[in-house]
Amino acid sequence: MSHKLKKHDVVASAPGRANLIGEHIDYAGGVVLPFAISDRTYVGITRRNDRKLHVSSTHSKLPITIELDELEHWGGSSWARYPLGVVHILRTLGADFSGLDIEIDGSVPHGAGVSSSAALECATAIALNELLNLGHSPLELAKICRRAENEYVGMPCGLMDQAASIVIPSG
Repeated sequence: MSHKLKKHDVVASAPGRANLIGEHIDYAGGVVLPFAISDRTYVGITRRNDRKLHVSSTHSKLPITIELDELEHWGGSSWARYPLGVVHILRTLGADFSGLDIEIDGSVPHGAGVSSSAALECATAIALNELLNLGHSPLELAKICRRAENEYVGMPCGLMDQAASIVIPSG
């Protein structure tokens, strides 16, 4: 599937994943065997000249706009926490930038057990890594995404979902 995103400074994508063995044990250090699926999430990011973060999705009529300085304590409980969590973790690691427009599209089914959240996080991380010339390796990006999900979203997941979504080249 191609994406329906408008023109952005950078567009990246990441796949959802299915799992052959080890479902729900990766966060306890168990053995898992995930694989990427063909459905992908696309994230387009454009720099802004202000300190606003604007997140929109072709699947939602409700975009989110917050001030960059509100990010750490933003209490919204929506799908936007996943990409904003990646932005937050990258900032705690020293990434310096002003506002961003983040637009999301894709075909990874939500709530179907194929890691739509990891695909969203990973596509965001890949795009920001490229846009900001951060130089993080795929494994570092997967760990950043897991931190976003654990610390910002509040989901105690392991690394399996993000590792399965990050190792596929973006595009």
